[in-house]
Amino acid sequence: MALTIGSVIRKDLKVYVRHRKTLLLIFIAPILIMILIGSVFSGASGEGLKDVRLGVGGGSGQGERITRELTNNSMFIIVKENTTDPAVIEEGVRKGKYNAGIFIPEDETQSLRLYIDNSRIQIAPVISMALFSTTEKLSYELTFGFISTLWKNLAQMESELKPLKEGVLQINRSIEGLNRDTRHVLVSLDDINISELNRSVAGMNNTLYLMRSDLIRTADDINTTRKELKELDNNVSSIYNDSVELRDDLKFVIDNIDSTDAALLGIQTDLQDTYNVTCTDPSTPQCVSIAGTIRQIQDTRALMLERTGRIRALYNNLANITQKSAELHEKLNRTDIRLQVMQQSIGNYTLEISNIQGDIMSIENAITSLQNVKTRSANVSIQVNDLASDMANSTAGLVSDIDRTGDVLGEVIARSPAVIASPVKLEQDTVFKGRSYLDFLMPGIISIVLMFVSFLLASITIVQERSKKTLVRTLLTPLSLEGFIIAKISALVLIALLQGIILIIVAFAFYGIVVPVDQLGLLFLVILAYSVSFIGIGMALATFAESENTAMLLSLVLSIPMLFLCGIFFPFESMPALMVWLGGVLPITMGIRALESVLIYQEGFRAITGYLLPLLLYGVAGLGTAYLLLRREVTD
Repeated sequence: MALTIGSVIRKDLKVYVRHRKTLLLIFIAPILIMILIGSVFSGASGEGLKDVRLGVGGGSGQGERITRELTNNSMFIIVKENTTDPAVIEEGVRKGKYNAGIFIPEDETQSLRLYIDNSRIQIAPVISMALFSTTEKLSYELTFGFISTLWKNLAQMESELKPLKEGVLQINRSIEGLNRDTRHVLVSLDDINISELNRSVAGMNNTLYLMRSDLIRTADDINTTRKELKELDNNVSSIYNDSVELRDDLKFVIDNIDSTDAALLGIQTDLQDTYNVTCTDPSTPQCVSIAGTIRQIQDTRALMLERTGRIRALYNNLANITQKSAELHEKLNRTDIRLQVMQQSIGNYTLEISNIQGDIMSIENAITSLQNVKTRSANVSIQVNDLASDMANSTAGLVSDIDRTGDVLGEVIARSPAVIASPVKLEQDTVFKGRSYLDFLMPGIISIVLMFVSFLLASITIVQERSKKTLVRTLLTPLSLEGFIIAKISALVLIALLQGIILIIVAFAFYGIVVPVDQLGLLFLVILAYSVSFIGIGMALATFAESENTAMLLSLVLSIPMLFLCGIFFPFESMPALMVWLGGVLPITMGIRALESVLIYQEGFRAITGYLLPLLLYGVAGLGTAYLLLRREVTD
């Protein structure tokens, strides 16, 4: 019996080997599927959406801040629209120009308008949540900034309450002191001699009159002195100008003398050179004449320099005279400026004396008023005394109110501004750090590949055996129908295990996904139970099919709804309750959850028994159905 089953397994494997394209598809299909899905989902799990087109319109100071925040978000590609009409943004979303649009009104008291392309049912909630998170973050920052400033002001107010209390008490003490001072003033006013004050004021007025007369005379003397200095400055300027002109003339003479001396020196040099070249015999008449001429030129230059020495000395002395004249001119100007300032000061003093005389008149009036004040001071003293009594009564209540206010402010500012701006804080922390999105898709990829392979190979194999009558011929051998089914299952399970190994190797080689060694046994156990369940269902479907096309269509009719209900493409949280229940009892869902327990959560055998038993029941039910139907077909 075992030998016959092994022969059937070898026969099935040889069939796959002879059909090279089928064999290639069996092994290449999982590789291509893993590479394709891995290339799409190999990013980090926290990366989220990318390149989402977001239209932004309107604008304000706050809007610019929101736009910068959205620009820094790698999810969005900002498309700015220069418009103040929200209908433009809405129309852009409706026409598919961008995935979402946000309109920021210029009036910051109005609400922002968010337009979402809800036809994109998978990304619309994510975009909406991202935009709401951004606006909530900015709202928190603005609120936190406002409350922080408010808290700072409240803290400052609290710090100022104690000085305020001290100020109130100080005012009370000041009023009491004022009352005492008023009484002292009354005593002092009684000591004032009004007649003596009037005599003193008259003496001051006379003294100021004499001072004013002396200042006016001094101003006239300064004016006369300035005129004399002006005449002296003119003479000095004339001397300066004459010296400059004479110096320029002497400079011309000296330059001519220097030119003549230079010319004579040139002639002397040329004659000396001629003498040195031609006069090998100095006693010749020509050489004697040249030597005499050279000596005459030397004597002439010496005599000219001697006679022009005085001219040069005069030229230098004129330079000193010019400099001294300029310095004297500057000193005379500074002296005139000082005299002018003194003259202005005397004028100011004269004006101040006039003002003081006016003040003296005011003093005289004040003395008259003082006489009246003395008569009213007694009434003022009585009023200040009453004010001190009233203030003492009011201060006690005010100090009590200040203390209560300080206690209230202390309780308020004891709380952090962050607690007020955001009473509830949520900190996010991913539990699977360093894992890519493909790590979490591995259970789904393995389940989908094995489902299709098990479905199609099981159903098509049985249909081929039936249509080609090889099933009947095989059963004519000592092999029973039960052995035949076991052989088919063994061959298909072997292929499923090989494909699972291929998927794991490709995931590791291309994307660095490592399955822990201690989980490999559980992984292959799940693959075994999962492939048995779908092989059994596939064989049951094959007994209803009359051709390979019918078997393929039946497989697709069952597998495609399973894809939509297994929770990979559409989460169970978004499904109605009936669909959640239906999806939860499907074999693909149980297989995915079992693989998640092994690959993601790395749980033990006990955690997957709740999935393995239903999978095996599915396989047993499918194989039992296939056995009954095939047995009836064979016996008929």
